[in-house]
Amino acid sequence: MTKLVPLVIAAAIILLSCRNEGKSRTGGTGVDSSAIPQGRLFIERIQGATRVEVREPWQNSGGRELVWYLVGRDSTLPPGIDEEQVIRVPVRRMVCMSTTHAAMMRALEADSLIVGISGSSLVYDSILLERIRSGGIKDVGYEGNLNRELVISLEPDLVMAYGVADPSSGSNARLAEAGVKVFYNADYLEQHPLTRCAWLRLFGLLTGKERMADSIVSAVSESYHTLASMAAGAEGDKPGVLLGAPWEDVWYVSPGNTYIGRLIEDAGGHYIFSDMTGSNSVPVSVESVFRKASDAEIWINPGTADMLSDIAASDHRMASLSLFRGGRIWNNRGRIRPEGGNDYWESGVVRPDLLLKDFISIIHPELLPDHDPYYYIRLE
Repeated sequence: MTKLVPLVIAAAIILLSCRNEGKSRTGGTGVDSSAIPQGRLFIERIQGATRVEVREPWQNSGGRELVWYLVGRDSTLPPGIDEEQVIRVPVRRMVCMSTTHAAMMRALEADSLIVGISGSSLVYDSILLERIRSGGIKDVGYEGNLNRELVISLEPDLVMAYGVADPSSGSNARLAEAGVKVFYNADYLEQHPLTRCAWLRLFGLLTGKERMADSIVSAVSESYHTLASMAAGAEGDKPGVLLGAPWEDVWYVSPGNTYIGRLIEDAGGHYIFSDMTGSNSVPVSVESVFRKASDAEIWINPGTADMLSDIAASDHRMASLSLFRGGRIWNNRGRIRPEGGNDYWESGVVRPDLLLKDFISIIHPELLPDHDPYYYIRLE
């Protein structure tokens, strides 16, 4: 199966960006965000700074808000703002605690600023991997086993982390105590693909590439909505879609209002658990999923399977599903590395329009007969 190379993806982003340069924009950062639902990230221009607020920065955070002020390196601190709340921009050195954050830096051609990363074995991008191998990017470990001394020695202007619990405890809290600025990024909690992509605007503000970030977000949003409109016009009933696979005899079901559920619906499919809502996966018995799956025609993301035999080997009951015999089973393993890196979690977050295009070609192949899925493979 022929695949586009990463360079072509970068070129596509630039072309999309240039196409939108002349369009009028609104809002504090210049993006016409009317077609992008508001998420957890709020950006506001104030005198002498940019106020950045993250609402609900981790699951079940109880209405918590985290606020930072972005101030130019040579600018005077605005009155009433404590230096501890300030990130001086543009940043010169960053540690990324997620490969998704590194992918956003790559999209802005700002990856030279990355000096540390968490989980280097999970990186897909070839340029980042080369810098890791040459020692230009250090692996700093994980939140539960973070090499705090290494992070401090790298002298980052910012550690881009993701919140899973109260930041007043844990390794990141100890970094903050040492004077390292730690930003809790909540992009992974966003429930709309475009809202997750829009976090690129934050990276644009941090790196001095605001205009480029705004252009990419605007162009991707336009492309996404064009594709969704095409899928909405598909004839016939919406094919039912099953998602995921069981783990230790429990099927953790993504609610219908989540990121992946939205992609299925926007691609003209019917997610069989679309009536389930919430922000967390829900444990459901395999038997209950099997009953629901009788209404499905397509199976997406069945764990780490690369072949049908992998599914059957993981749980012999799966082979009894009519879906298993039907052959319309797809997994997001079209761009992976033997070490574990998967581009689905890197460029796929920046380009949800390409993800949607894959989903449409899977769910309604008649609409895109010439599209060769980029992130997905069909299991045989």
